[in-house]
Amino acid sequence: MPAGCVIGAVARPGCIARLTLLCVCLMTAGAAAQCPVSNSEDDLPPLSTVNSSTRTGEPRLPESGYLSNTTYASTYFGFVIDLPIPLDGHRVMLPLMPPGQHALLAIGFQEGRRSGTLLITASEPPNPLHEMTDAERKAEFLAWSKGQPTHQITPPDWLTRTGRFYHITKRTGDVTTVQYWTFIKNYLVRVKVTSNDAAFLRKSKESVSAVKFLCAQDDGTLIDEAGKIVPAPGEGYQGPTIPTSVVDSALADKPALEFIDRGSYEKGSYRNESIGLTVEYSRRWNIDHDDPPSAAKGEIEQRTRDLLEACSLILFRLSDSQSPGVLALRALDQTCLGLPAPMSPSDTLGAEALGAYLDMLGLLGEVRSSSLVRRGNQLFAEYQCFAGQRADDKALARREVQAAAITRHRKLLLVWTWTAPSAAELAAMPATAVSFEDAPPIELAPSEFAAKR
Repeated sequence: MPAGCVIGAVARPGCIARLTLLCVCLMTAGAAAQCPVSNSEDDLPPLSTVNSSTRTGEPRLPESGYLSNTTYASTYFGFVIDLPIPLDGHRVMLPLMPPGQHALLAIGFQEGRRSGTLLITASEPPNPLHEMTDAERKAEFLAWSKGQPTHQITPPDWLTRTGRFYHITKRTGDVTTVQYWTFIKNYLVRVKVTSNDAAFLRKSKESVSAVKFLCAQDDGTLIDEAGKIVPAPGEGYQGPTIPTSVVDSALADKPALEFIDRGSYEKGSYRNESIGLTVEYSRRWNIDHDDPPSAAKGEIEQRTRDLLEACSLILFRLSDSQSPGVLALRALDQTCLGLPAPMSPSDTLGAEALGAYLDMLGLLGEVRSSSLVRRGNQLFAEYQCFAGQRADDKALARREVQAAAITRHRKLLLVWTWTAPSAAELAAMPATAVSFEDAPPIELAPSEFAAKR
């Protein structure tokens, strides 16, 4: 018996199995639970980060990974999977996840009657186990050897993971749903595939069967059992929705109430010195105080509304005295929401991603088109949308048209939205003049948006 496993002349009856497990943990935890790291630091890939102007170099989250057109790599759970379809044109945006749930990847396609989705999620354990340090593990062993009360021994992750996915299949009509699952770091990791297309189901099965399980390091690198770094292709990625811990932190801190100033307005103008913003608008606009929002439908919708209120503030909302149009300006804390934002006039993917996030948050309607325009010294992402409005006594929603202009200033995203019942009424709404700091005014006219439709 190796040194360190001796507990006296005779082992207590009934403890042999436990002693065996404990000795295995002690002898191998340092080597197998922590994969050896290569001596060379030159080939370390960069940390997984968000494509955002204010969020870089942050610690890993369960959603942290890398995503390319053909592969997804989780730098938290330590696995790499080939995508059954190319990423381009197949990204799927998801609503916020409930507490304790994490969305890692979502892709899908729709071609006529053929469709399919692949969703990877992770569920936190109901009772998370504390990962013991070497010192705690040795103290636990000594207490156990002396017959003293001990805490539950936490086996290392490598000992509890199976290195494979299990699955169950369900068919409803011509749609097949396959649930694959495994345990990593005491999380339940699921791959859910739903489709009526045999080829997509087959390719998804091949992808899951060929998953490469690796060792995830604290610095965001992936290494194999030999200690060799495995490059993760693609760019930093944090899932198809706002990461769960980011949402939880925002809901707890509510930074918008502390860091965003409401400013002041009078007939025809609005000023906010803390943001460095002045807006001149037509005197035919009337200040319209918001009514309390209608009741949310379900936990996720309420969680989304609470998040938007925690991370943003309506600076003003105006109604047109000569038409049913509405103009609103909202300031969003980009860091609080972890939102992507375009950084150049050619960053069309950044504009599309921002529009998708704001649609998911309920701030924009269904985005139909987007563009990037340089106005003065500011880069604006401009959107044309359809917004559904339903009165409490109406069964069907009333479709409205919406235009939006979004720019970044002082680490805030400033979101102008114009909403009207029709494109003609939208185009008839008057322009506003916006000044940032001491720069010349910039004219924002909804008629320009209507002309692009």
